[in-house]
Amino acid sequence: MFITKENQSAGATFTLLGFSEFPELQGPQFLVFLTIYTVTVLRNLGMIMVIRISRKLHTAMYFFLSHLSFTDFCYSTTDTPKLLENLVVEDRTISFIGCIMQFFLACIFAVTETFMLAVMAYDRFVAVCNPLLYTTVMSKKLFAGPYTWGIVSSLTLTYFLLELSFCGSNIINNFVCEHSVIVSVSCSDPYISQVLCFVITIFNEVSGLIIILTTYIFIFVTVIKNAFCWWAPKSLLHLCLPSDCYHRFPWDCPVSLSCIQLQKLMAHSKRVTLSPHPPFKDIVMAAKNLSVETIFVLLGFTDYPELQIPLFLVFLVMYMITVVGNLGMIVIIKFNPKLHTPMYFFLSHLSLVDFCYSSIVTPKLLENLVMADKSIFYSSCMLQYFLSCTAVVTESFLLAVMAYDRFVAICNPLLYTVAMSQRLCTLLVAGSYLWGMFGPLILLCYALQLNFFGYNVINHFFCEYTALIAVSSSDIRIPHLLLFGFATFNEVSTLLIILTSYVFIFVTVLNIRSASGRRKAFSTCASHLTAITIFHGTILSLYCVPNSKNSRQTVKVASVFYTVVNPMLNPLIYSLRNKDVKDAFRKFIDTKFLSH
Repeated sequence: MFITKENQSAGATFTLLGFSEFPELQGPQFLVFLTIYTVTVLRNLGMIMVIRISRKLHTAMYFFLSHLSFTDFCYSTTDTPKLLENLVVEDRTISFIGCIMQFFLACIFAVTETFMLAVMAYDRFVAVCNPLLYTTVMSKKLFAGPYTWGIVSSLTLTYFLLELSFCGSNIINNFVCEHSVIVSVSCSDPYISQVLCFVITIFNEVSGLIIILTTYIFIFVTVIKNAFCWWAPKSLLHLCLPSDCYHRFPWDCPVSLSCIQLQKLMAHSKRVTLSPHPPFKDIVMAAKNLSVETIFVLLGFTDYPELQIPLFLVFLVMYMITVVGNLGMIVIIKFNPKLHTPMYFFLSHLSLVDFCYSSIVTPKLLENLVMADKSIFYSSCMLQYFLSCTAVVTESFLLAVMAYDRFVAICNPLLYTVAMSQRLCTLLVAGSYLWGMFGPLILLCYALQLNFFGYNVINHFFCEYTALIAVSSSDIRIPHLLLFGFATFNEVSTLLIILTSYVFIFVTVLNIRSASGRRKAFSTCASHLTAITIFHGTILSLYCVPNSKNSRQTVKVASVFYTVVNPMLNPLIYSLRNKDVKDAFRKFIDTKFLSH
């Protein structure tokens, strides 16, 4: 305990060397790891959301899978952001507390994932070897075990790390605070800590692998047995069924075969008549219902087959510009101190929303332009709608917040830093995200109550709300009214804020006596007004017209503007018309790439 206090009082720091021995690869590595991390976050959070909102996936198997996705997301988020930061900044130091905390969290999630995989193997064992007892045996409470042991293991190792002493600056030849490299730079004897880490690691790996291997041996034996029984001749059926079960109905037999296989076996034996029996009939019907998956088919731009390849190339180039432009804008604002102002803080979040929005819609659009199969599952379609709608509403309110920011900057410049405090900026951004999720969530709840059967053809290139509910067999008047109400409220409220702000700005600018002052004031608003015009013009034409009086082709073309074109144009508009951003970009290129 005294040593821990000494470490904290000495302010020990660690330097993470990472991949500094390859300076010429820092830029490419940053882009690669950023792409991988983005995919990791979207895929794992998407998996959790899909499992959460789809009732068909509320089973033990998908419950454990959702926790595995959560663990992967947390594990990656513990290490990757610091790795990305160290690839673009010169200062690669991390505090003692920060390093220990990173190891503690990473260790928890690594151990948790090891045992979560073992639990999932046991789940498959029960499902395959004891299917009739699956719902009884498999309790969701099993997920607590991996988390508990992960915390215990990590706490034990962290405690002994805190007992070590570290002297001044310590160079760690790794990109994360991993146990072996931390103890290697310690001033004290790390023998006990190293032995303890070795024992815990061996125990976790051996026990986890024993569970996994044992369960899959039983699964393999059961599968081989079932395969044999499926094709077994009548004379060998006694090897598949117990002697006392062979002469009875299948619902009385405590065997591990699936219901359909058992039915075939008993029909093949011809020793019993498969008369309707309520319990068996219910089981077969349940199995039949589970096998039916609602499918949507996105027609996209199939009306013009000769344009499929040209459209693919155009949209691919636009998507690449969107990704590079928006992520580049975020990086430039993040690492340039001159851009750490409220205006660029909001702009970085606008770029994040544009990147996410485009990444939700465009990849599926590109896939459908070159693939014959244009289908999408029910859960995936609902998730795509929810995420895309969240991004649209969030962007709408972020643009309103940015208008208010320009109003304060021009009309009250002396009070700007006081009025637009960091706390207020954070609250405004958080409010935009929260409202962005609230409205779409209400609409999603109503969409999930609608009935869809079999294949449903959606005349659009993504799961847009009006096109989605149009193929439902249920009454869609309430969802339509809700959509119209939410869209109108969002547009009216945000446009009211924007117009009011710019009326005050216009009056204030007219009172500026110098022509150069007026030009400078108008130039700071020109980029924002351009983005607002493109975005809100499209939304108003699509969603604030009752019963969608637009033709489907008009809706598709207009949707391209706010899903593909607008996210691509925003970083170009704000960079080409903004001297600060252009200067920051040149400086970033010079210092991070050309200097090497």
